[in-house]
Amino acid sequence: MSWPVRLCALASCFAFTLGVANSSAQESSFGDSISGVIVASAAHGTGEPGWIHDGFGKLDVGGETTQSSLEGVVAWRPQLTDRLGAVVSVSGHLGGQSQGGLDEAYLTLRADPGQAWRLSGRLGLFFPPISLEHDGSDWSPRYTLTPSAINSWVAEEVKTVGIEITARGSVFGRPTGITLATFQGNDTSGTLLAFRGWALHSRRAVLGGTFQLAPLSPMFQGGQGENTCSIDEVDGRAGVYGRLEVALSDAVTVHAFGYDNRGDRASIIAGQYAWRTRFGQIGARWVPDTKTEVVALLMSGNSGMGGRMGGQYPADIGFSAVFGMISRDAGPGTLAMRLEQFSIDDRSFKATDNNAEHGWSTTASWSQPISTRLQFVAEGVFVQSDRPSRSRIGLSRGQTSLATRVAMTAQF
Repeated sequence: MSWPVRLCALASCFAFTLGVANSSAQESSFGDSISGVIVASAAHGTGEPGWIHDGFGKLDVGGETTQSSLEGVVAWRPQLTDRLGAVVSVSGHLGGQSQGGLDEAYLTLRADPGQAWRLSGRLGLFFPPISLEHDGSDWSPRYTLTPSAINSWVAEEVKTVGIEITARGSVFGRPTGITLATFQGNDTSGTLLAFRGWALHSRRAVLGGTFQLAPLSPMFQGGQGENTCSIDEVDGRAGVYGRLEVALSDAVTVHAFGYDNRGDRASIIAGQYAWRTRFGQIGARWVPDTKTEVVALLMSGNSGMGGRMGGQYPADIGFSAVFGMISRDAGPGTLAMRLEQFSIDDRSFKATDNNAEHGWSTTASWSQPISTRLQFVAEGVFVQSDRPSRSRIGLSRGQTSLATRVAMTAQF
């Protein structure tokens, strides 16, 4: 058992033991620290079959099919002491490659409000502070059912097991946050981007879970497994990331984020390669009034694995994506619209295994509250992309897909 798995198990057991003891001592309700969201949806997809059907599709539904699904995440947040807490959550998705399991498990250190620079931290299994689309409770999308390509990839390949410290204070009179972390359990990050490409979906990695890959080219068959394990530790090396956030005004906040998993490209265990994946991103949030929010995010990076062969790595890609989204409270409901572009640049063996990709997508979503905890959501996602490797399985390299979805979401 690798130390990331042991760390998650230890954090979960520690949180459970102290949380139950603390709840009993204070005669508080166990249910007061439970929250979550459940989504029941039906979707119809046109164009290329979805990526969950062993292909290069950008959506999880396609091929003129209709499918229903049930997904959700439930989190327990016991308060262990005045400053020490925990988060233990499970998530699951029923419908097309169903999967579920431990989603996040970490201890939290709450900042001391009396200090000029307030320190907080996390220890365990968690998502890095990347997304501008997900909220802080249960890491669920706030305005759409389907996250952007950037945050869909974060959910499936960028979950970490590590230690994170955040300091918040003021620089030149502006609220500022600085986050530093070291982690393991993220060596395979980049596998899906290279072999399948970008995708838009609401599925997320769980501890011990896998994602099935698109058909591999002959040069990787027999080496790379047919599935990728998103939270595997392969090379024993620790990665790092950092984040700087500054509130330029009461309405505008910007941030920069850098990530390097420091993967040893030559390491492989049981069909799982260690990828060297590095990326940076910049993002901004603008809240011009109480009814409107605008967010934008740009990510750019590179990833690769394997030892050099004729001066080239077996897999070596550059990747980038950008999106902008506006949400508006329109009275009885909320309208959200997102536009994004994504690409992959293949830098090796393109004549036999071209993993380049270029595409764009637009999403429109309407959320209508039914009660304080229940809402109806209607959404449409349109994607157009070009990927040469589709030709290997008899498809046109250029594909257009459209998915329409209706859902009922319950928060508790």
